[in-house]
Amino acid sequence: MPVALVTGAARDRGIGRGIALALAERGYDVAVNDIAHEDEGRRRVEEIEALGRRAVFVPGDVRTRAGNDRLVAETVARLGRLDAFVANAGVARWQRLTEVTREDWAFVMGVNLHGVLHGCCAAATQLRRQGDGGRIVVTSSVNAAMPFTPLGVYGASKHAVGLLVGVMAREWAADGIAVNHVGPGWVDSNINDTSPDFATEERRAAARAGVPFGERPGEPHEIGEAVAYLVSATYTTGVYLRVDGGLVIGKY
Repeated sequence: MPVALVTGAARDRGIGRGIALALAERGYDVAVNDIAHEDEGRRRVEEIEALGRRAVFVPGDVRTRAGNDRLVAETVARLGRLDAFVANAGVARWQRLTEVTREDWAFVMGVNLHGVLHGCCAAATQLRRQGDGGRIVVTSSVNAAMPFTPLGVYGASKHAVGLLVGVMAREWAADGIAVNHVGPGWVDSNINDTSPDFATEERRAAARAGVPFGERPGEPHEIGEAVAYLVSATYTTGVYLRVDGGLVIGKY
């Protein structure tokens, strides 16, 4: 059976959960990664196993190449191989640019940019070793296509990820490895709980009104469906697929 590794997938209300379950529903055994949240990680394993698939929780920090090499190696050791890698782990800090410290910059870029690069390279090495191609999908953001305050550093990391995806798609196509990214808009997930835009019901109502399709936030499983499509697609690489209810379209 095919095997997928999804980073940042332990949280009960996270996009990673939606991705892991969508892949399990389509026949994948799944390695669930997160840096912490082990209790939630075990719940993800139980959910996936309830769907008839194998699952393991693989804790670890994605910010270094060594850390990602270990995640991939443990996935292969416990589940037998790797067919799809989803670089989903991400962090955000809502700050005006003049408030950003060196530590803030390093933290966001460490996970969102360095983590993606190192994780994708570790996965590609394993896929190349196996010799029969594979799929890599990155969770980027609508911020890869639009500026948004006060998420400047987050947006910069996602813009950079979009460029990397295109380069990886070109470099690894000859190995049969497709690389794409999905761009969630406002999703009802843990990462958005501290957003000032959702601090009051009035602000949440205004945010909902700004989403043309359904006037609501997305759900993690809807991002999972998009990732599952890209994992199954046979002639698609270097693509940016927004999953945002039309948020970026704008009012006019």
